[in-house]
Amino acid sequence: MLPRLFIRLFIAVFMATLGAFLAVSFKKISHRSLCILISFAAGALLAVSLFDIFPETVEIVGFLPAIFSFLSGYLVFFFITRFVFHICPACAATHTEVNFKAVTLAMVVALSVHSFMDGLAIYSGYVATSKIGLLIFLAVAYHKLPEGMALALVSRGSGAGRARSFFLSFSIESLTTFAGGVAGLVALLPGASRWVGYVLGHVGGGFVFLVVHALLSEVIKHHPRSTLLAAFLGAVSISLVGVFFGGF
Repeated sequence: MLPRLFIRLFIAVFMATLGAFLAVSFKKISHRSLCILISFAAGALLAVSLFDIFPETVEIVGFLPAIFSFLSGYLVFFFITRFVFHICPACAATHTEVNFKAVTLAMVVALSVHSFMDGLAIYSGYVATSKIGLLIFLAVAYHKLPEGMALALVSRGSGAGRARSFFLSFSIESLTTFAGGVAGLVALLPGASRWVGYVLGHVGGGFVFLVVHALLSEVIKHHPRSTLLAAFLGAVSISLVGVFFGGF
């Protein structure tokens, strides 16, 4: 079973690496294209959080603990964004158009926490149920593509060259995503279902924060029709996988 986990982690990192490669290969990535990718992933993350992660968390730990678990994940991302650096430049395409003076330590720390949680999310879903494991993996993989693109674009905006921007994105994404998966493997034994439930809820809350920020930032300010449609299609795509896997 472990090879399947590491294959999923590898694919997630590959998606981010592909995004970074595309970002440094083209002279310019249009704002509209990045908005659509971000919104598609946001729709998938929202669907899997509300229709899969939350019900599973309630079943494992109960309703109130599930609420608090979700709230903890949301607040961690909120406070990191508020006091350190935005947890996810890929949650709003506008962030990639800001010319940062440098890729700062605060930026790297915030992005590392986010990517670490992606790896932990993949593992927690992996040990919860086969269906949720697959859906979380797919939603994270969707999100990794624009995430890798955005990180490379932010690096390029700070003045870094193409090779350095690609290497920075690849390094952060690969090291921290695998670290999150391995941390889950070490700390969350498959039999420790209650702790798995808490982590699932925490991960789901983090996903909700990313979605709220992405959609509010992009839908209200830019391309509302295309981004809403992309979010809807992302939610539908992940829902269809769930239906074919056994129904919601």
